[in-house]
Amino acid sequence: MSLKRPIDYGLERLNGLMSDMVNLAGKALKKSIESVLTRVDNIEEVRKMSSQLLFMMDEVGELAVQLIARFQPVASDLREIKSAIQVSYDFSRIGRYAANISEIVRMIPEVGCDFTKVKELSQIVLEMVEEAGRAYLSKDLKKAEEVRKRDDRVDYLYAENIKYLIQMGGKIDTACLLSTALILRYLERIADHTCYIADSLSYIITGRKQ
Repeated sequence: MSLKRPIDYGLERLNGLMSDMVNLAGKALKKSIESVLTRVDNIEEVRKMSSQLLFMMDEVGELAVQLIARFQPVASDLREIKSAIQVSYDFSRIGRYAANISEIVRMIPEVGCDFTKVKELSQIVLEMVEEAGRAYLSKDLKKAEEVRKRDDRVDYLYAENIKYLIQMGGKIDTACLLSTALILRYLERIADHTCYIADSLSYIITGRKQ
């Protein structure tokens, strides 16, 4: 059994912070999607989680600087530290987009909006967020690749749904149309960030970016 290096304790703390961000980002997105589908106003709760993710991102950055300054990390450690900074940003952005989605609830009419398409896309994106988090924490390249593959499906559904909304312009309540388009856009951007997380994992393990 090899002895732990001083930097290993800092890396464990860094991974602990990242694990907390993974869980919180997934919770924020799930709560925001629930807000839309049930018309329950969870804005303040999701905003609070988004703010917490931003604070945690700053913590990751500060810890990363300390580890680099104090321990002169070797190349593999440096890749992990550098990637943690990027991934923490990605999860903070996921939290921000989750807050954006929850804020849309207040502009949705009480009746008349069909969010079937939103529900389908949101389920895929939520699974991508959770899978990207698990892949990063377990350093599982296979899971990361699955996240990238799902993004193709997200891009297809997003394009098809936007095309449908354009074709239905004038036949759908304007508030419903705009709400749906905005939510779909935020979900598509969240999916992009899960791919960035998968790319960061590839960099940690192989030293190469996708």
